[in-house]
Amino acid sequence: MKNTAGRLYRIISFQHAVQLLEKKELYFSHPSKWEDPYETRLIHKENHKIFAQCWCSNGVSDAMWRIYSPDHLGIRISTSTKKLRTALEKSIIGSDRELRMGDVTYMSQSGVNIKSREIIKELKNDFDIMKSTDLLFMKRWPYEHESEYRVVVIDGKPDSLGISLKIEPTQLIDSILIDPRAPKELADALIFYFKEKIGYKRKCEKSRLYKIPDPFVLE
Repeated sequence: MKNTAGRLYRIISFQHAVQLLEKKELYFSHPSKWEDPYETRLIHKENHKIFAQCWCSNGVSDAMWRIYSPDHLGIRISTSTKKLRTALEKSIIGSDRELRMGDVTYMSQSGVNIKSREIIKELKNDFDIMKSTDLLFMKRWPYEHESEYRVVVIDGKPDSLGISLKIEPTQLIDSILIDPRAPKELADALIFYFKEKIGYKRKCEKSRLYKIPDPFVLE
């Protein structure tokens, strides 16, 4: 699924939401920390320089809440591809970091294998670390529900399995939603925290995905 609307969503833990809003940092992890073994299938001497972050093009997804908010405490933030690129490009100015952003393409396992071999052949002839990240922008069909948009950062001098980029969250985040399964008291407390303690002024509320609709009564 191509992100034609340019809208992006990301479900994160409350802890990471606080890091984003208070410390003004976006965290990027090394692909080796992810569960899909295909993410680290390509091994080369510059693997340690690659960090990435995943966003979703689908704003309303029961599956995504269940996967990324198992404790019902997840926070969904939203932005646009334009705002995200602007924030990240500003963050890496003057550094030796490089940025790549784009939709993930979903295909069959055989399709992934064929395309991977083509990329490997090219890299053997002329290795380029950014070209090597092509494998991070394709996934197998079982992951298609993620409607993923991926951001990759190449760090020339990494010293850990994660990096944080400085951003201005009030310019990046358009809205905040609380897990629709969160108890009302907890959701209210989180909303109070974001609005009153952090000072977030835009839309911040509990997701209405599971709001009980008006009944249809037949008499």
